[in-house]
Amino acid sequence: MNLLYQILLGAVIGVLVGLTGTGGAFIIPALVYLLGFAQLRAQGTALLISVFPVWVFSFIPYYKTRNFDFKVAALMGLGIVLGSYFGGTWAQHLPAVTLRRLLGVVLIGVGARFVLGR
Repeated sequence: MNLLYQILLGAVIGVLVGLTGTGGAFIIPALVYLLGFAQLRAQGTALLISVFPVWVFSFIPYYKTRNFDFKVAALMGLGIVLGSYFGGTWAQHLPAVTLRRLLGVVLIGVGARFVLGR
């Protein structure tokens, strides 16, 4: 049953990823609160998931309707490659509660902007 639960949880997250275009905002809380992962383990697992080409499938409908900018994606991807290594290294030295609060503040801030903005 645990295996089926994890696949079903992944499917629900997949629908949310396809609808919103984001993964970590759903994966990390699901791993922490539904599967009982520690914060660093959840973050590492979420990053490992993104190594697999799973997001390609949610990109296909966006590709078909030409709703993307390849140049911006490539340039930001380069920045993410550089910055994420340093962020990941830094995360290994922060307390789990600090990481969880940081993620929460970021999600609340971005969420408030989306809800209250134009």
